[in-house]
Amino acid sequence: MRSVRIAHLLFTFGIGLFAGLLYTFEQGVIPTLNTLTAAEYAKVEQGLIRSLDAFPTGVIVVANLSMLLPLYPLVRLWRERRTTYWRLTALGWGLFFFGVGVFTIVLNVPINNAVLTWDPAAPPADWQTLRDQWNRLNAIRAPINYVSFLLMIWAAFEMPEG
Repeated sequence: MRSVRIAHLLFTFGIGLFAGLLYTFEQGVIPTLNTLTAAEYAKVEQGLIRSLDAFPTGVIVVANLSMLLPLYPLVRLWRERRTTYWRLTALGWGLFFFGVGVFTIVLNVPINNAVLTWDPAAPPADWQTLRDQWNRLNAIRAPINYVSFLLMIWAAFEMPEG
């Protein structure tokens, strides 16, 4: 059971880090980006995308570990799937995996990739459309991530003894 506790601590921490990142974007980064001109936005957003994707132990690794590591206790404790711990962990994992992980890969990343192709000196005329679409998507995935994080914290208090 010690390995389950350690795994739970690690993925809850990772999900919390990702929630903090999305919160930071919602509260500070997005409002600031919304004040920029097209050229400024393209340059700054490209820098953000590259920096967040470049660091090997950064966002991508933390997100992937947080999407995969919850499978360990879910599989290991399959016989206890009727417990509150198992159900909260499964729900928190599902929300994070699909509502944040898959959502990001399928919807936000293609927008990021499009922004990376822009010439900052001559952004496309409809640049605000993509910016606003990314912001709307983030406004959906951020609260999903918060709920996932809270469920993982709650699950930690419901972990079976032994």
